[in-house]
Amino acid sequence: MKTRISLLAACFLILFHAPLHAQTELTDALGKKFVLRNAARRIVSLSPAATEILFAVGAGGQVVGRTEFCDYPAAALSVPVVGGFSGATVSVESIAALKSDLALVSADMHQRLVPLLEGIGVMVFALEPRNFEEVFAVIEIVGRLTGREQSAARVARDMKVNLARIETRTRGKKAPAVFWELYDSPLMTSGGDTLVNEAITRAGGRNIFANERGRWMTVSFEQVLVRDPEWILMGSDHDVDVTARPLWSAISAVKNNRIAVIDANTIYRYGPRLVDAVSAIARLLHP
Repeated sequence: MKTRISLLAACFLILFHAPLHAQTELTDALGKKFVLRNAARRIVSLSPAATEILFAVGAGGQVVGRTEFCDYPAAALSVPVVGGFSGATVSVESIAALKSDLALVSADMHQRLVPLLEGIGVMVFALEPRNFEEVFAVIEIVGRLTGREQSAARVARDMKVNLARIETRTRGKKAPAVFWELYDSPLMTSGGDTLVNEAITRAGGRNIFANERGRWMTVSFEQVLVRDPEWILMGSDHDVDVTARPLWSAISAVKNNRIAVIDANTIYRYGPRLVDAVSAIARLLHP
């Protein structure tokens, strides 16, 4: 993690002290270095979060390709689709036909696509922020890549201001114990190294599995019962009836009907709407 943050910090030192026409060296989430000479004008986004950021910083008009899951904002729906989120569903031929000069990809999902896209002359920049500070960094780097530095800085600044307001409202209050259910078969949850964990913390809560190693992990009912969460939260892509499960009535969250669903697109995408997810969680935990 320290290495990832230092890479982003190094990028910032370059980004804010070098003019756009200079040969600026950038490092992406895969550790790949390349030289940025000019702002990208024709961009393919293979990440819904990256698409949201592009439109948020004012670069929506430069986006010429997207995935079928890039559905926000509404203006993104008019952009041609080049595949799904999985790298196996992406059409390199479609990207080549769009004559794009930059592709924003997921470091976790699209590694195999990098040499293929570079082979057709597309510059590839991999993104995969693991915490909110890296999200802010990614937004400003996208601004630099697209020639939208000032608006990107404004988007990141507004996020920080709104998060600070939420944290001020919840500061000093008891942090309710929260179980985040990612999936039910097997039962999976969020570890400490996730945006979900940080969103819960910034909202004034305490993830009951925050101290466990890993990002997404399989857990048992017994582990949840021992930690006895006061709230059970889940994304809208996994809206299940927890109360129907045998034995779960022994958990405080179920006893007190403190089970809620958070918009999956705000909590799982690393764009500006992360603040909306934090706000929604804070309103539940601290009404």
